Amino acid sequence: MRQDVRTGALLIILAAGLGFPKMGQAQDLKIAVVDIETLTLASDEGKAVNDKVKKKYDDIVTVMSKLQKDIEDKETKLKTQDRVMSAAAKSALAKEIETDKVNFDRKNQDYQKEISDYQNELLDPVSGKAQAILQAYIKEKNFSIVLDLSAEKGNIVWANPGNDITEDLKKRLNDEFKRTGGASAPATTTPRPAASAPAATTPRPPANTPAAPK
Repeated sequence: MRQDVRTGALLIILAAGLGFPKMGQAQDLKIAVVDIETLTLASDEGKAVNDKVKKKYDDIVTVMSKLQKDIEDKETKLKTQDRVMSAAAKSALAKEIETDKVNFDRKNQDYQKEISDYQNELLDPVSGKAQAILQAYIKEKNFSIVLDLSAEKGNIVWANPGNDITEDLKKRLNDEFKRTGGASAPATTTPRPAASAPAATTPRPPANTPAAPK
């Protein structure tokens, strides 16, 4: 389950105390690029988070699939036993099916929010660590500008692979994760890439329900 994580804006970081070079100092400009999405999600801790989110998502799909089957079974009963059921019984069953569908949709929406909140809660510490490591790396290497390749509205047409610092940062992030014994740090207020909860495969109830006879 791959999550589509985006920063939502072009990330431009000026190293502290450096700023843009003065006229005639262009040769001193050091530019690097980083893929924040990959750094966050493809790190060891990001993968661990993804596994937890997928487990929760799979559990939700199991629950929703059962609810869907219950609705389908009732619809089948309404169709196959049409001639042996009284008008009142058919009407009651049809109303029950409609109520189940409404409840299904409500549960589906609640679960989408639940999985999204859960994902955000687990990814916040990873993002905070990634940002801290990035800032330290910028100061260490004395970069002037760092651009995010995964920015949703970024306008980077091409970047030299030799200027990509993503793998270096990921190695440091993984080393930090191992050093702490694979424990996630408390949630941080550092903004993290926005994530979309996996919603497309959530079961939906059948759309066509036989109308209750008048």
